[in-house]
Amino acid sequence: MTNKRKKSLGTTILVSTLSLVIITMLLLIIIMFFRMRSVQSSLVENNRMLGKKAGETSSSSMEKEVAERLVQIANGQADIVDSNFSHYKSTVELLAADATYLYEHADEFGRIKVNEPDAKNDGKLVVHLTHSEKTDMSDPSVIDEAGLLGNESNTLMSVHAGNPSMAKSYIATESGLMIEADRASSDKIDENGNVTFYEASTRPWYYETKEAGQTHFTNVIPEASGKRIGMMCASPVTKHGKFMGVACAGMYLDDIDEMVQSTRLGETGIACVVNNNGQLLFSSDNTGLLTITANTADFDLRESEDTDFAKLVSDSLSGMQDYRVIKFNGENYYTAFSSMETVGWSFIIMLPETTVMQSTAELLNDLSVITGETETATQSSLRAMMNSILFIGLIAIAVAAALAIYMSRIIVAPVKDLTDKVGRIQGKNLDFECDIKTDDEIQTLAESFQSMTVRMKQYIDDVTRITAEKERIGAELNVATQIQADMLPRIFPPFPERNEFDLYATMDPAKEVGGDFYDFFLLDDDHIALVMADVSGKGVPAALFMVIAKTLIKNRTMMGGTPSEILGYVNTQLCEGNEAELFVTVWLAIIQISTGKGIAANAGHEHPTLRHKDGLFELVKYPHSPAVATMDGIRFKEHEFELKPGDTLYVYTDGVPEATDKNNQLYGDERLINALNTDPGADAENLLRIVREDMDRFVGDAPQFDDITMLGFRYFGPQK
Repeated sequence: MTNKRKKSLGTTILVSTLSLVIITMLLLIIIMFFRMRSVQSSLVENNRMLGKKAGETSSSSMEKEVAERLVQIANGQADIVDSNFSHYKSTVELLAADATYLYEHADEFGRIKVNEPDAKNDGKLVVHLTHSEKTDMSDPSVIDEAGLLGNESNTLMSVHAGNPSMAKSYIATESGLMIEADRASSDKIDENGNVTFYEASTRPWYYETKEAGQTHFTNVIPEASGKRIGMMCASPVTKHGKFMGVACAGMYLDDIDEMVQSTRLGETGIACVVNNNGQLLFSSDNTGLLTITANTADFDLRESEDTDFAKLVSDSLSGMQDYRVIKFNGENYYTAFSSMETVGWSFIIMLPETTVMQSTAELLNDLSVITGETETATQSSLRAMMNSILFIGLIAIAVAAALAIYMSRIIVAPVKDLTDKVGRIQGKNLDFECDIKTDDEIQTLAESFQSMTVRMKQYIDDVTRITAEKERIGAELNVATQIQADMLPRIFPPFPERNEFDLYATMDPAKEVGGDFYDFFLLDDDHIALVMADVSGKGVPAALFMVIAKTLIKNRTMMGGTPSEILGYVNTQLCEGNEAELFVTVWLAIIQISTGKGIAANAGHEHPTLRHKDGLFELVKYPHSPAVATMDGIRFKEHEFELKPGDTLYVYTDGVPEATDKNNQLYGDERLINALNTDPGADAENLLRIVREDMDRFVGDAPQFDDITMLGFRYFGPQK
């Protein structure tokens, strides 16, 4: 009997893996081919759409984009430069602090000798010692001071690390000593091979810092060769408050010049840096009025005949950051500037209006060229990508073969077992028992699946419970919203048979339910009560308190009495059991319809507004009483008033004047009065509409934080 040889699992895995890799690579190549075709089509379509969009772009949108870009560039470049100056300042202050510590704790340090300059070290960063011609180097105190300052050698060397723009660093003393780290040793030696004297006290960086008594930047100066420019930053060194010398570092400004020259503003834009004296230090303008020449280098630009430009320079040096359009050399320029706090300089960029407002045809042509170049580059990139995929594919085939052999020997069986167990996790069956013992990542993965199923079941239970609770609360809030809305009078006109007055009111809660409420009702044929109130807090607690307060006020008012008596009764009732310490501000008025005479009480509420016939709305201010439910036993003040035919009352809650825009500015009483006086003779409904529309314009997209409630009452008097 012939035994048929079975395929080994390793061979099957190897063949399957290689086949999968090869098929995947072929599919990837086919997909890339069609994707390339799709990208090409998209580029053509995008080019057409881009041209159409560019043609529709208005000059104002272009100006806005340019303004944002200019401001971004100016702020960014100024911040970069200022951070460099700030770094140098911190470095110099560190040197000064170290030297000060040495002087004040001299007994704690040894003495380190620092050699004089040696021409052999030229080009190397070394520390050497020079001194003034007046310094007696045989004086023991001078020798001791030099040895003490030798402890600063490592610090002076370290500040140069990784900082190519650092020219030199040194400490100069009142005794004439100068310990210095730089690469120009030969500059300190004369033609006879003798070390030259250095009079530090005569240098501006020394005596200006001594006079200032604080860290000081010098003016920009050229180096001795004239090829590079730089500046010095110095900080005083003291010993228990006594001036001992100066720590200083010299820095090259090549990076700033390169930054100004490389600031991309096209062929006509200008970038420049102005120092605190208004002088032009760096400029990308090589042919125009802002070119740096011998005549312009010392000129104060704040005195320029172009007044717009002179003011721009002055404002930029005052610490401002701004964008504006100015007239310069007879042409409009879009400009932006930003100050550098550390040195008091400013970075200014300017772009001619003619460049910004180039014709649509030129813009479309440029876009077409750019899009064509992009299409070509994309095609090249896609072809390169396909070649890379082919190369990677060959490597993947080789790696896949090795991995297939390894997997067939070690991990196929446990993986299959794990796969079978995981495959049974579906629907409500989330049980997973880990019995795989391989002592490797597969066992860890199996244990993770077991832990995951436990957490998944708990998560599903939690989600189911939370979802049900959320739906229940949402349904209850919807019902509460409807109940609250139904409690407020919403049918207008409310008394169609009465023509002695016009009445309209609205309430918009900030949440599903609110604490504001209004009410109005006839006490008899000749008296009407008006109520405007605001419960402290928001949401459901405020809404519940509002229901109680509204019911108590109306019921007690219907029983008779003055507003003061009514609010006193309501206050007593609400104070009982008020553990939540809620309170309500109330404006309550009772008006005799036949005469217009009324009595009002204001318990901590907003001032009402009143307009007399043919006049304008004004706030009616009088002393308030405390809010209702703040404390028991309050006696509420009331005052009498009289409405004449044609007069209009407008009352509201604090949600109106305290409406806030996105900048956290309040709507306020002044805007409210102005809105009311937009059409002061409007009927009650239109009056409230005018105020709400003005509020919405002011608030914009900012969210509503408080309930907004308003009531308008226009009195006509008895009609014949």
